[in-house]
Amino acid sequence: MDFSDDKVRLALYYKLRDAAITVQRQLGPYLVEKYYEKALMVELKSMGIHVENQVEIPTFYKGVNLDLNLFADILVENEIIIELKSTPRIENSHIRQILTYMKLMRKHYGLIMNFGVSYMTQYGIKSFILSDFDEIVNSKSNIEDKTGFIALTGTY
Repeated sequence: MDFSDDKVRLALYYKLRDAAITVQRQLGPYLVEKYYEKALMVELKSMGIHVENQVEIPTFYKGVNLDLNLFADILVENEIIIELKSTPRIENSHIRQILTYMKLMRKHYGLIMNFGVSYMTQYGIKSFILSDFDEIVNSKSNIEDKTGFIALTGTY
């Protein structure tokens, strides 16, 4: 997939969103994350989307592997990290987690999908575009557009 094309990325985003909605409609809210992870993998694979789950995140410091055992829930098309939650709301700690994973894996795109809410489309999906992690950490504001993406600006 050509991720430099905004139309391609947006089309994939809508497929991911539709898959999450389908899974939540089938299973309902409030189950454990692993159940949603496995179901979402089945749904995405049935759509012909290349996905991997529990992808190890490299954690090195000065060339030494820190063995932190961090894993991204789902990696889509080797470009988009999906972090799954099943909580009443997305917390700042969840946002820090996905941004950390995006930086460590050098991925510009990430999603948090929270299956612990009643309406997936309104409250359950938050999208991130990462271009400069340091700017995000030092900034109090991000720009959210009408598509629900949070645009994180700067150079990566």
